[in-house]
Order: sequence, then structure tokens, then C-alpha cells
Amino acid sequence: MIITKNKTLKSTENLLNDIRYGFNNLIAQNHPIYNITINNTGRRSKEELRFYLTNKLFNKIKNDYKYSDEVINYFYMIEYPTKVSIGNQMPETCEVHAHIILGTTLTEQTIIKYIIDTFKIQKDKVYIKDITKRDDKHNFVNYLTKQRNYITSDSYNFKIKI
Repeated sequence: MIITKNKTLKSTENLLNDIRYGFNNLIAQNHPIYNITINNTGRRSKEELRFYLTNKLFNKIKNDYKYSDEVINYFYMIEYPTKVSIGNQMPETCEVHAHIILGTTLTEQTIIKYIIDTFKIQKDKVYIKDITKRDDKHNFVNYLTKQRNYITSDSYNFKIKI
């Protein structure tokens, strides 16, 4: 069975519930879990970054490993820089960035290579950390939803095979 985002939810609370549901299902998996942040993507809207993440990055990885036993489950959250959250900048005047929680059997080097190839960015613009053994990873969803006033259905996505 594959769990995907519920596209019919509209209210902020329903969106937050869907985000928590997807996140919790991903971290409950029995695979290595990586926290990835991608900055300086050159994308100025959530819609454009979402397209690159889903259609270019994750679909490419899934197609490349379609006939293998590799696991590729993902959750991502697109957000604005902190300046938007504190009211010092308008969302239309800045680039968005992405936080990804990836449950996968792929290596860190493989993941980074796909990100660099997709976004044509330098390796230092990708932050990746294995959080599999962290006791506080269940609380990370609170960090991902800190910009609750700016969350829309274009702000996140997930696809998890259980």
C-alpha cells in the first residue's frame, strides 16, 4: 500500500493533520531516515519548487530504482526564509527552500548526487543528516510546520510505501 497526500483538505488544521500523518508514517518505517535541507534552489514559488521536487527529483530516483529493492519514501515541506515568518519580508520577494525527510536505503552520496543534478547547485547548498537514531525525531514535525500561516496544499507532499 502507498500512502500519499490527501488533496481534498482545505483548512489549515486539516493540512497540519495530513502533514503529521504523512510524517509519522515515514519515520515509523524501518529504514534509515535522512533530514535534508536544500537552499538556493533558484525557485521563487512553492509551485515551481514542488514541481522540481516531485517530478524531477523523486520521480527520477524512483524510475532509476524501479526494478531494485531500494526503498525511497519521502516527505517534504517547502517554506519561506525566516524573514517572512517574522514579518520582515514578503513571500513574493524571496526564494523558497525545502526540508525533506527521506526514508531510504540509498547512500548519502547517491542522494546528494541526485539533488545536485536536479537543482544544478553546489554540494554546500545541501544539508543532509542521518536522524534514524535520534530520540527527538518525532518532534521534528513541529519544526516543519512552524510557518503554519503560510502552509497551503502546495507546501508539502509525501509518498510512502508501507
